[in-house]
Amino acid sequence: MKENKLLKISFWLVFTSLFVLLILNRLSLLSYKGLYSVYLPAVFTTVNFIIVAASIEKSYKKPFKNVLNSFLLWMGIRVAILILLVIISLKFLDINQNSFIFSTLFYYIYYLIIEVIFIIIKES
Repeated sequence: MKENKLLKISFWLVFTSLFVLLILNRLSLLSYKGLYSVYLPAVFTTVNFIIVAASIEKSYKKPFKNVLNSFLLWMGIRVAILILLVIISLKFLDINQNSFIFSTLFYYIYYLIIEVIFIIIKES
């Protein structure tokens, strides 16, 4: 499997799940508060994953020391941005906090798994 196909499939799964949630909202089975509590983490972690994919592409085929420094720098930046967005969202937005935190955790772990698979495919 090529890395482009993996990225397409992973994004397709996320957008499909968000589309299903939107349909549930339109059928009045899910409130707007619940909808935004799941949509925001999906957006935050998707942007986070795009940063990771870009850093992997940028540092690929470089000496190990440069890759490690670049990866650690980007990891620090993306975690700081994600934590800042979560804190701001929990503090200032009217969202369901439990759903928001669970969704953030779910999407973050999902993208971590995709990230590992992406690196494995890139190496093979």
